Amino acid sequence: MQNELRELISRHCLTLTVELEDISLCLARLDAPNARPGPVVAEAIGLSHKIKGSSGSLGFSSISAAASLLEHYLKGINPEAAALSREEQEGIQDHLSCLNRLIHSASPQDSALYNVQI
Repeated sequence: MQNELRELISRHCLTLTVELEDISLCLARLDAPNARPGPVVAEAIGLSHKIKGSSGSLGFSSISAAASLLEHYLKGINPEAAALSREEQEGIQDHLSCLNRLIHSASPQDSALYNVQI
C-alpha cells in the first residue's frame, strides 16, 4: 500500500507542473486586447482550487497554502471589471510566482505522506 501511495504522490508532482502551466496560460489570456477578466479569473479560480485540494490531500501543505492564497486573491477581483488594475496584475503575478517556485522545487519526498507507514 505504501508503494501505491508513493506512486500517487510521484504522479502528483508531475501533474502539478501541467496544472501550473494551465493556470499560467489561462492568466496570460488577460493580456489579450479587450480581454474580459471575469471568465478568465473564474477559470483560474477553479484551477487554483484543484491544486489546493489535491496538494493538501497528498501532503503538500505549502503548495496547497500557496494555491489557496492565489484562489483567495483571484476571488477578490471584480468579475464585472473591464480590465485589471496594475495592482491586481502584480498581485496575481506575485502569487503565481510563489506557487511556481514551490511546485518546481517539490519532490515526492516533500509530501508529509511519503514515509507514512500504512
